[in-house]
Amino acid sequence: MIPKTCINLSDQRSFNMPMIGLGTYSMTGDDCKEAIRTAIDLGYRMFDTAVAYGNEANVGEAISEKMRECNNLTRDDFFIISKLSGSYHRMGLVEKCCQMTVDRLGLNYVDLYMMHSPVALMSEEECLGKGSKPTAVDDTIDPMEAWEGLEKCYQDGLCRSIGVSNFNENQMNVLISKAAILPVVNQIECSIGFNQKLLRQFCHQNNITVMGYAPLGKQKLPFLKNDRLQQIANSFGKTSAQVSLRYLIDKGVVPIVKSANCTRQQENLDIFNFKLSTQQLDELDAITGDQRACKM
Repeated sequence: MIPKTCINLSDQRSFNMPMIGLGTYSMTGDDCKEAIRTAIDLGYRMFDTAVAYGNEANVGEAISEKMRECNNLTRDDFFIISKLSGSYHRMGLVEKCCQMTVDRLGLNYVDLYMMHSPVALMSEEECLGKGSKPTAVDDTIDPMEAWEGLEKCYQDGLCRSIGVSNFNENQMNVLISKAAILPVVNQIECSIGFNQKLLRQFCHQNNITVMGYAPLGKQKLPFLKNDRLQQIANSFGKTSAQVSLRYLIDKGVVPIVKSANCTRQQENLDIFNFKLSTQQLDELDAITGDQRACKM
C-alpha cells in the first residue's frame, strides 16, 4: 500500500493524499486508459491530468471502469488532480472550466484543482481576432483573478482543494499575501538534477506541499548516471531511478511519475521499503544543477 501524506486546508480541514502519483501527460485514447487500468492494479490511486493534456475523459473512464469491475474500489479511494486551462483565467471562465473537467472525468468532483501556470493565454477567438498564435500570452489578466475563480470552485464543491503549478517564490509570495484561501500544493519540476531547494524550503515554511513532475528528468540528462547515485542504488539493491524518487520523498516532495509500461510503473512504486540517510541525502544534494527536463 502506498503511504499517504496529510494535506491541511486553509479552513482547518485536512485529508490524506498518496505519496506518489501517476502523470498522464502525452497519454491519450485507449493507451491512456490501459496505462491507468494497469496502474490501478499495481496500487496507484493518484492520477494527474489537465485540460491541456486532452485526456481527462480517458482518465475518468478508466477509473470508472475499474470501480465497476472491483467492488472494493470506490471514488473515495482515488485522488484526482487536474489543472485549469491558460485560456480560462478570467474570473467568469474559471468555474466553467472546472465544471467541464468534472463532467469529462465523470467522477463528481476533483480532489485537487490547480492553476497550471501563472501565465494566462488568449482564447482561440481572441487569437483569431488579433492574428496571434494559439498560445499567445494575455498579460491583461492578473493571476489573482484566476485564483479567485479557483477559490469559488472550492467553495462550490467542484474540488476538494486548490493549488498552483509552475509558480516561483515571488509569484507565491504575491498569492499568499492576497488570497482568501491558500494553495495546498505547488506542482513544479523537481528532481535530483534540478532539486529546487530554495523554492521547496519556501513552500514547506508556508505549509504548502511540493509536488514534483519530471522527477526522473529526461534520458539526455546526466544525473541518473552519476557514479555516487549508482553506488547508493547498488547498496540498497535498487535502481538509480528508484533512489531518485526516494530522495524526493525523503525531502518531503510528492513525485508524479509518468510511464505506461507495467514494469516501470511497478519499479517506481517499489521505493517505500528503504530510506536514505542524512549523509546520502547530502551527497545527492551535491549532484544538482540546472538539469531541467522542461524549459519554462
